[in-house]
Amino acid sequence: MTRIIPSDFGSHDDWLLYVRREIPVPEQPYALALGRIDLFRSFYLMQGLPFPIPVAQEFERIEMLQDPERTAALEALNSEVLRNLTVHLFNQAQSNASESDSRTLPSPREKIQELRNHLAQQNPYFSLWVVYKSDVKDHPVAEEWGKYLLQELGARSAGEIAFAHAMVELEKLLSLFHDGNRVLPGLSFERIWFLHSLRGPERMLQTRAVLGMLTAELSACTSA
Repeated sequence: MTRIIPSDFGSHDDWLLYVRREIPVPEQPYALALGRIDLFRSFYLMQGLPFPIPVAQEFERIEMLQDPERTAALEALNSEVLRNLTVHLFNQAQSNASESDSRTLPSPREKIQELRNHLAQQNPYFSLWVVYKSDVKDHPVAEEWGKYLLQELGARSAGEIAFAHAMVELEKLLSLFHDGNRVLPGLSFERIWFLHSLRGPERMLQTRAVLGMLTAELSACTSA
């Protein structure tokens, strides 16, 4: 039987609506996890990359399991694929940049500024906070932020509102690393670079992990 996958729909929201409307509630977590690995397969195809054989073999093994083990194992596999893709995309971006720019390696402060500039331009939720903070720089910024967010995002999902609030914490943490000229923890640069590209529960899971990593690194530096 042909399986319906996220790419069959016009948007990710349409896919989520289908899952919630057509698939029994106990089966929805596995269906969503299955949808994510199908999206990863599509990405590999678009990039002209072979889907990793070990991942494909592990996926075949997982399909033979029963829930809840099956869903948990597939979620873990999705996380592994996402980490590998993030590293691949970041290395690809860095390789392209190095081909056109042979300058000396930037300082931690310069790298963080590069990241902040990228987020301000490409991450619409991070950009909302940057614009808002700039507009009210002479006034308390937190007081009206919630109202501003509702005004700009309207009736968006609670997940999007939560992600926008998390971008405030991210910007504050990045500022501390920038001002102290501190190196970001391993792979956090890459994960932050692509956070806004994630969809569904994976986005907030990765965001919380990154915020926790940055906070722990700053705490370690402070206590050292």
